Amino acid sequence: MENSTPVQKNAALLDSKDTSAETQRQQILSHLRKKQSINTLEFRQLGFMSPAPRIFELKQLGYTIRSVMEDVITPDGRMHRRVARYYLSHNQRSGYGQEEAA
Repeated sequence: MENSTPVQKNAALLDSKDTSAETQRQQILSHLRKKQSINTLEFRQLGFMSPAPRIFELKQLGYTIRSVMEDVITPDGRMHRRVARYYLSHNQRSGYGQEEAA
């Protein structure tokens, strides 16, 4: 995909069946950039069985991702309490190893 546009590269990334941690981190970033926010259950619907470790790794790499806990009712009527909803900060990457200001 050497001559591909960024949109084509992003589509190929999202269509990838690769489940390596690196690919999942890139896919999660792409989803967070595309949507305003996304919660754990929505990530699972997209094929990420456990997004929290990838979010943790992205934070360790310097991305500013905040989470807010929310209650979610699934289509089958079940209430799930304290489901994380993730937001990617506009500054997107604060720099490797930097601490976030409280």
